[in-house]
Amino acid sequence: MIKDLFIVDAHEDIAYHLTYFNRDFVKPSIPCMITLPWLKQGKVKLVFNTVFVPKKFKPAKTLAVALHQLAVYESLYKNYCEDIYQVKSNKDIINIEKNPRIGFLTLMEGADPIEHPKSVNDFYEKGIRIIGPAWNDANQYASGNETRSGLTYKGKELIRRMNDLGIILDLSHLNERCFWESIEICKTTPIASHSNARKLTDHPRNLKDEQLRAISERGGVIGIALYNEFLKTGEKQPTLEDIFAHIDYMVNLCGEDHVGIGSDLDGAGIDCFPKEIRTVADLPLIADFLIKKGYSEKRVRKIMGENFLRVLRENLSI
Repeated sequence: MIKDLFIVDAHEDIAYHLTYFNRDFVKPSIPCMITLPWLKQGKVKLVFNTVFVPKKFKPAKTLAVALHQLAVYESLYKNYCEDIYQVKSNKDIINIEKNPRIGFLTLMEGADPIEHPKSVNDFYEKGIRIIGPAWNDANQYASGNETRSGLTYKGKELIRRMNDLGIILDLSHLNERCFWESIEICKTTPIASHSNARKLTDHPRNLKDEQLRAISERGGVIGIALYNEFLKTGEKQPTLEDIFAHIDYMVNLCGEDHVGIGSDLDGAGIDCFPKEIRTVADLPLIADFLIKKGYSEKRVRKIMGENFLRVLRENLSI
């Protein structure tokens, strides 16, 4: 076990789960994977907390649902101010390793709520610091892995405005055409918050070797997703061994400075994740397993948190 380990989790669907199930953040009455006590137990110091609008709400209620989720986060910051806080700038992550509170930096998963490219400024003011232009489907900006269209004119304008504001581009979910068109326009350090290696698990949400290298060559980080469908290679439920396989593959392909964790917990049911990962409190098990596999403590610290923290420090304003 690594002493004073801290974890950066690049993808947690907290507001979506809280809203959909109308549950409590501390003592939920239904099965879930993320609570405040479990975040503390899991040594999580920074979360990329998502705004995610399910397909059933699009397009009529997209903006309303997004604003409601942002209001949910505002309520958490207010009601649990001694435990969590909102991250908006570099000053908010100074000495975050020793901060007793957990930082929440908001990621928009699918830009559907942004009605016009210029409206991204409004969401920036509300704390959005990372945007994935599309989810699995298509919108006015881009197309996800279930569609084949490329980046639209508005999509190009959106990314240029993101560049101006220092909003990080999240390439997870984009189809291959949109991936390449988006990364070429991007001027910040890009990430894939929750994507795995297509070479190991042939799922359209996973990234090909040339895509993984393109992110790492620009200084970016790929967060390993813990969702079973992105990990498995057969019919058996994935385990820590499968998580390690994807991490090790990317480390060898991209380097140890470009791999992180993007769990995607509470984005699906508990049984949709490896059998050892029942809650966010179990994330340190990944670090322990990496040590068991022969990784150095320095490398494990990078993967579990330091790599994504570096990207934030390179992109966020002072």
